[in-house]
Amino acid sequence: MISSSVTSLMRFLLLPLLLFLLSGCGVLILGGAAAGTVGYVSGDLKATLNGGFQDVVKATDRAISDNSITQVAREESQYDVVYELRTLQDDKIQLTVSRATRDLTNVTIRVGVFGDEPLSHHVLNEIETRLQ
Repeated sequence: MISSSVTSLMRFLLLPLLLFLLSGCGVLILGGAAAGTVGYVSGDLKATLNGGFQDVVKATDRAISDNSITQVAREESQYDVVYELRTLQDDKIQLTVSRATRDLTNVTIRVGVFGDEPLSHHVLNEIETRLQ
């Protein structure tokens, strides 16, 4: 028979873990390395795309030039490219493309201060369309 203190300890440890996993955050964190993973957390849309870093950067550049988005700034290193963009309504978009592995690339999109999920998904879809 398990003592009541062990049972209490198990409840104390398992309940927060269970709540964390059921909230959706655990799924995002645990699944973050898989290709095609997309999650919207605290105003940031985070995605891992099938495609090499340079291919995703080229697709992002085409998506920006093909839409009504103005590129304000672009900072590039060998590991990531950070874009500062503006919509016609003057909403600020920060978009980061970063290396994950040779064949996977992370994309993070934030619109304004609090985020705009529909606009973030639209930008991501435009990138994915040009990546194919």
